[in-house]
Amino acid sequence: GLPTSPQLISAFRSLNICWSTLVFLQQTFEFKISSDLLDEGSDQSLDMQSNYKVKVGDCLTSPSSSYRVKKIIGSGAYGKVTLCQKASNNQMVALKVLTNLYDDDVGQKEARILQMLQEGDSGHDNIVQYMDSFQYEGHHCHEFEKLDIDMNDFLESRPHMTLQLTEIRPIIAQMARALQYLKTKGIVHCDLKPANIMMTDHIQQPLHVKLIDFGLACPVGEAVHGTLVQTFYYRAPEVQVGGAITEAIDIWSVGCIAAEMFLGTYLFSWIYRSRLIQRPFPLTIASLDDIYENDPFSGERMTSPAENQDRRLFVDLLKHMLDLDPVSRYTPEDILNHPFITMSHLQHCFPLYYSKSAIATQSQKSSRKRREAERGGHSPAEQEQGGD
Repeated sequence: GLPTSPQLISAFRSLNICWSTLVFLQQTFEFKISSDLLDEGSDQSLDMQSNYKVKVGDCLTSPSSSYRVKKIIGSGAYGKVTLCQKASNNQMVALKVLTNLYDDDVGQKEARILQMLQEGDSGHDNIVQYMDSFQYEGHHCHEFEKLDIDMNDFLESRPHMTLQLTEIRPIIAQMARALQYLKTKGIVHCDLKPANIMMTDHIQQPLHVKLIDFGLACPVGEAVHGTLVQTFYYRAPEVQVGGAITEAIDIWSVGCIAAEMFLGTYLFSWIYRSRLIQRPFPLTIASLDDIYENDPFSGERMTSPAENQDRRLFVDLLKHMLDLDPVSRYTPEDILNHPFITMSHLQHCFPLYYSKSAIATQSQKSSRKRREAERGGHSPAEQEQGGD
């Protein structure tokens, strides 16, 4: 039979698999990136094999409306995402046109997952709003609200492609709330990465993010053990070795993303390269503790006592999200109750600039009231502030 979680952890320990070994394994199998999950660049071959090749100016029709393609905004193994004007109300929407290279079940399964996320309410404030599904020329199409830029684009616009801890905190909290909601629906996302985290409006609603792309998502009870899901750099160790697919794999991905937002590159890639390549600054990251000790951009970040404590707690949260054992790995609730998220350690430092900045940033994610406030979904710090 397939290994259970305790058996996997026992195997890790018997093989002396630790952080450094995991880094080596990640790099050894890096060639899988191109075959595991196709990214940009795959659309050419897909177009050659697909019956319908969506392009700007096309008009796609559904039983309820028609959609004029204004722009191609994304492509990959799944097909293409287009920006469309919807004729029935003239609104701009995102239309995901799936390739017909896959079985019909793929498009139907994603539609079923999206419908599950909308059942009984109007969805979740940190999950993309799903609007409709239909077929056009033999292709499954899913309609979503129009969002802004993804986390990759946002990071690329920043110095060193990094964010301050005051910015990382609300993003982690929102991802935890999104995963908390998925948990209530019994769904695992299976492909959390910066490209699947989008800003609602990075100008009008700074740092308000939503989780997108449920093409690989599945109900927990239907997850097939041993299936190779998740994008390479965000893949949980139990997935890499053929273990169980549970909600814990999404937490691992959030941990990798959080570290990447702080470090400016893939967590495991940087750890590996730092041992082989001479750099203008010393990099000896061999464990998560070294993120605190060897931040190469420390001279450009504030170094107040409040920030030092904040960084220590950030690293502590990373350790819990990146626990090798999926059973003891943090849950969404654990993340929301961690001091780094609640900011309980900053309350006594409130007069200091850093503490004020942290609390203000956490509060400015959106000018509108969150639906989570009605469900009691806010972290203690946000409840003390009266929500958003």
